[in-house]
Amino acid sequence: MTIKDAVLLSLEDFPNGATSREVYDNIINKKLFGFSKVAKTPDATVGAQMGVMIKHGDVRIKRIKNDKNIFCYYLSKYSKNIESDDKIPAHTGVSRSSFNERDLHPLLCSFLNYNGIIAKTIFHEKSSKAEEHQKWVHPDIIGAKFVEQKNITSNALFKAISKKDSLLLYSYELKKKIDNDYELKKCFFQAVSNSSWSNKGYLVAFEINEDLKDEMARLNNSFGIGFIHLKANPYESKIWFDAKERHLDFVTIDKLCEINRDFKEFIKLVEATLTADDKHFHPSKTALISICDRYPANDGDILKYCNEHHIPWSDEEV
Repeated sequence: MTIKDAVLLSLEDFPNGATSREVYDNIINKKLFGFSKVAKTPDATVGAQMGVMIKHGDVRIKRIKNDKNIFCYYLSKYSKNIESDDKIPAHTGVSRSSFNERDLHPLLCSFLNYNGIIAKTIFHEKSSKAEEHQKWVHPDIIGAKFVEQKNITSNALFKAISKKDSLLLYSYELKKKIDNDYELKKCFFQAVSNSSWSNKGYLVAFEINEDLKDEMARLNNSFGIGFIHLKANPYESKIWFDAKERHLDFVTIDKLCEINRDFKEFIKLVEATLTADDKHFHPSKTALISICDRYPANDGDILKYCNEHHIPWSDEEV
């Protein structure tokens, strides 16, 4: 039996359609196929197989999007069971609840980690009561990137001479959706305010009206804030506009350290890592990583995470 055969057999059990994860779980539960030798991320392989079947016009299988914009697959012979409005019925068990903005944080952190940036969510609700309401002070996510040379000797010299150049601090303002010029301006200037302390600041959005791209370019040129289009598959995310590097604002860093313990702990461990000698650098960096966000590290985990949190995949990603 091939993976395709297992997919078709699994779909027999879903007359009202199923997500790729549900199809995969059914294959495993019924022991229809053994993935150990053919796929490192079997759940993602099942989703990819169904996507390929759709794109190649396989008449045995169809797909539609459920209420949360997630693809659900079904056998063509079950077409009569699917509602005429091209949505999976609610009674199939597919959640109707929307994902939260913070559900996107692990995906962004996965993208940042791939680019060498250690990242942590800053919870404004943990700030001192007098300051927690100031959302235009708190970044959503902060990051640190240590610029290291390959050779130990040259790296030691680089740190001794250019310590300020061996570290970059980042700030990220993350939004689920930016649909119009008003929303762009509001989100952009929130990012400007929240990132004034950092070397580089970014506005990040999961859904974005691409007609706003020219205005983003103008704002980026004027204020230096970059823009990242985050995708459900973090490795397909794009930096549309890079942020302009600037000097750290220690007045704001000091304020954030005073009002938010998460921010203070992050800066404390960044400083310890930056000033550590060769013997203690990696242990210090490990301690910093330990307080940062956990994120899905491979394609299978990413797909599983998105399915569990009802984060939709685009056509290109399925």
